[in-house]
Amino acid sequence: MNSFDDGERERIREDLVETGRERLLQYGPEKTTVADVTGPVGIAKSTFYQFFDSKAELYFEIFLRDRDEFLARLAEELDGVADAETGVRRLFGVYLDWIEESPLMQALIVEGDHQALFRGVPEETIERRQQEALAEMVPYVRAWQESGDLREVDPEVFFGAMGAVALMVLHREEFEDYEEGMYEAVQELLVDALARGLTRTA
Repeated sequence: MNSFDDGERERIREDLVETGRERLLQYGPEKTTVADVTGPVGIAKSTFYQFFDSKAELYFEIFLRDRDEFLARLAEELDGVADAETGVRRLFGVYLDWIEESPLMQALIVEGDHQALFRGVPEETIERRQQEALAEMVPYVRAWQESGDLREVDPEVFFGAMGAVALMVLHREEFEDYEEGMYEAVQELLVDALARGLTRTA
């Protein structure tokens, strides 16, 4: 078994994550192999398992990092935004950008089951991480509701509506085949309708 010092381990782990992300963009999650990731990093396939227990664990790490980038961008976009309609538009916009840029998120939506991609990652770990993300987003919804500008809907229902709009990403080519610019036009209309509908509390 190869022996690495702490610095080497950290460098190799980071290289595996970055190479894994690149290969996911190139091949997609199903067609990316461990060898696709270890080759460019310069380690043997067997050495991969000193860093991750499985390909699914690597995917989960990439997902968490992408998710954290999404949450950081969301916090930046919503900083100081008190108007609920503006906030909802920005929240939806940042989320949709993340979906469109992330092959893992698109795969998760297609599968409808995170276990299909994260098989082997403990269910309690996945659940805990999901709750962490919700805990960062729910306060925005609650604040808009407390101000009286957002309808009193359960936050999980609110985020469910956000996820429903994200399903459009899977059909982008169909919209574009119908007419150039149709995808963006329909997406904008849906976000506009939801933002207005959710913030018309009267």
